[in-house]
Amino acid sequence: MFVVDWLHKQAQHHPDKLALVDVASGRSFRYRDFDERASRFAEWLREHWRLAPGDRLAVLAHNGSDYLEMLYGCAKAGVVMVCLNWRLPAAELQPIVDDAAPAAFVCSEEFVPVARQVFQGLPGLVCGTHAADWPAYESALAAASGEVVEMPTRGMDETWYLLYTSGTTGRPKGVVQTFGMAFFNAVNAMLATKLSGDDVLLAALPFFHTGGLNLYANPILHAGGTVVIQKQFDAGEAIRWLDGRGSVPVTQFLGVPAVYLFISQHPEFASARFAAMRHWSAGGSPMPLALLEAYAAKGITICFGFGMTETGPTVFIPDEATARAKPGSVGKPVGSMLTRVVDRAGRDCGPGERGELLVRGPGVTPGYWRNPQATAEALRDGWLHTGDVAFFDDDGDYWIVDRVKDMYISGGENVYPAEIENLLYRMPGVAEAAVIGVPDPRWVEVGLAVIVPAPGAQLTEEAVREYCRAGLAGYKVPKRVRFVDALPRTPAGKVEKPLLRQRYADA
Repeated sequence: MFVVDWLHKQAQHHPDKLALVDVASGRSFRYRDFDERASRFAEWLREHWRLAPGDRLAVLAHNGSDYLEMLYGCAKAGVVMVCLNWRLPAAELQPIVDDAAPAAFVCSEEFVPVARQVFQGLPGLVCGTHAADWPAYESALAAASGEVVEMPTRGMDETWYLLYTSGTTGRPKGVVQTFGMAFFNAVNAMLATKLSGDDVLLAALPFFHTGGLNLYANPILHAGGTVVIQKQFDAGEAIRWLDGRGSVPVTQFLGVPAVYLFISQHPEFASARFAAMRHWSAGGSPMPLALLEAYAAKGITICFGFGMTETGPTVFIPDEATARAKPGSVGKPVGSMLTRVVDRAGRDCGPGERGELLVRGPGVTPGYWRNPQATAEALRDGWLHTGDVAFFDDDGDYWIVDRVKDMYISGGENVYPAEIENLLYRMPGVAEAAVIGVPDPRWVEVGLAVIVPAPGAQLTEEAVREYCRAGLAGYKVPKRVRFVDALPRTPAGKVEKPLLRQRYADA
């Protein structure tokens, strides 16, 4: 099987349809323009830099229309795009760059100082007006012939781009993203959310993360819709677009729990109507039930799904009826994805039994870039071992309980932090909360609650424990509490629990 150039297809069928809106620059492009600019970039890769199919191009850039032009230009040229986390310092980027071994790079002008350190000796382009050692991206496009290039058919298993894991559970790994993964993710997303060419997505998550690129920028472009691109997430700006006050009415949005939390805490949230919005979805980490309820009070149903960089990512997205009837459920596996829940012995679990979630299907990665050991550990007997604890009910609807590595054992009892966090988010005065297991001489491990108080709130450790005792079994009640100004988060908005465990190892 193979994949065709769906950008070119959309440009042929709907040349004047609006494809991209770049909020920061104010620029917008029709599919005709988008296809031409991606072709110009492909020509630069082939003719100027002489990159061959399979060569890697590193991109260190903020979200923007040019990011998607480069992605589809790489597809046309057969070049593998390496999507780099711009939040990392040079010292953390260097091993990733060494692993990917790019032949050239593109960076935003803000990252020129970092580029000088990590891309020494490589040809490059700079997005922006900064006078640097390398030519400007726009100049490179202007120098190309303008002849539209149609991507040759690509095999389903050919690598399109690399997304590196955050490294919260070890050194970052390059997750191979194939053309087939992108295709099936688009199909799965269309089936689950019924997105179409009439939809407009607000893309607020970073494109170097699967949630930003694949939920749902690529599927929307596959369908012939419009992507409104935020350079970086800004709650006030997001509300303006979601509320229909931008240049086009937004109909689709995906955010991680932190994004939804920050939107709900913004002063304009209470008065916003969100009249044009058709579908709200979330993923990344367990969604606090209190947050789901805050949106439900405004008539908004957030469909909390599940996926991973390794799964393309779409595995679960519940329909609105399920999301309302079973808050916190991720529903049933969508489209082409198959799932199992197994115990530690590898036996299939029954309804209500907790175990590790396994995933299989054409949306699953073939493995990690140049890392056969990690690939063999994750992919066994045709199934991806997710490292997530899950269960399903008698109807076949699934719940994601927590990460296996986040679970701790206190006095012989398994404790899942997400359950405690759900309760803490209901406590008056708690703005954010994270729970980790820390060493204890008597119980081996006990819970430590790290809490960000709401502005003006007067919380005490004992008040937090008392609140928890009213709703949890004794062994689940955090034995220790710490108050902080902010929780450390990954670029995708997940709480960096390994960092918290390191920080509070002796708490």
